[in-house]
Amino acid sequence: MDTNRFYTLFLILFVVLLWAGNFISISFLVKEIDSYTALTLRFIAVSIILITYLLKIPSKKDFLYLLLATLFIVPGHFGLLFLSISKTKSLGGISVLIQLSIPFSILFSWIFYKDRPELLKILGLIISFFGIVLLLYEPSMFENKEAFLIAICSALFLGLYFIVVKKIKNISSIGIIAWSSFLGIPLMYIIMLLNGSSFAVLYNVSLNTTYYSFFYTVIAGSILGHGIWAYLIKTEDISFISPFLLLVPMVTVILSFLIFGEKVNIEFIFIASIIIFGIFLVFISTNKKLKKERNGYLK
Repeated sequence: MDTNRFYTLFLILFVVLLWAGNFISISFLVKEIDSYTALTLRFIAVSIILITYLLKIPSKKDFLYLLLATLFIVPGHFGLLFLSISKTKSLGGISVLIQLSIPFSILFSWIFYKDRPELLKILGLIISFFGIVLLLYEPSMFENKEAFLIAICSALFLGLYFIVVKKIKNISSIGIIAWSSFLGIPLMYIIMLLNGSSFAVLYNVSLNTTYYSFFYTVIAGSILGHGIWAYLIKTEDISFISPFLLLVPMVTVILSFLIFGEKVNIEFIFIASIIIFGIFLVFISTNKKLKKERNGYLK
């Protein structure tokens, strides 16, 4: 393996660690700040940091897709993700379920774009959803059923987001992050008010870990993680880098065990492995097409 390959592998594993750590930071954050207030502040911070990307006004067509993408990613994915984490201590289970955004995106592509999946892809989808059913009814996870159902919905909206983003042609990946964050501010602010929350909750923050976690989700989880991943998509074969995302839930489980002492039993490992294996089959069957679409997908 040459030096450039080692460098690429380092960047990939760094992103995996950043995104696994994001689950941990969100868990700390929602202990003192409710989900919707935390998200509103997060989008404000990301918009300020990436303000230069907002100076390029998108075309009318791209802007309409941006609005739809914002609805899916802001209240849909992020809103439900934060809510699910606030309702459970099982970060491992949540991180596994969020990976279902991949098979969801394949399914939606089949429905909306008539992109019929191959037999191996269908098999992967079936295995993944079978794993979900087992996970939801695994005895030690039974008390987390509500949180897990919310997480599945979060993954579903993320899958829809991927489908819509595919239609945005003239905005960079970081630009999409900037615009979706900016457009998401008033939306999340309204949701925050409707849920009886306000920025006044900041006066009650007493733990430094809350502030650290907030800055982590903004800088590491959002900007740095997505920025590096956007760079990798443009410079590397996506069929090589994509399967490494399957490491995110496993790293999350390890971090959760080390930091929170979250129990990990054999049943959970077995069921999580079924879900991951199903998603891996989806990756294998998708790689050929992703290689062809590399220059046109998620630019």
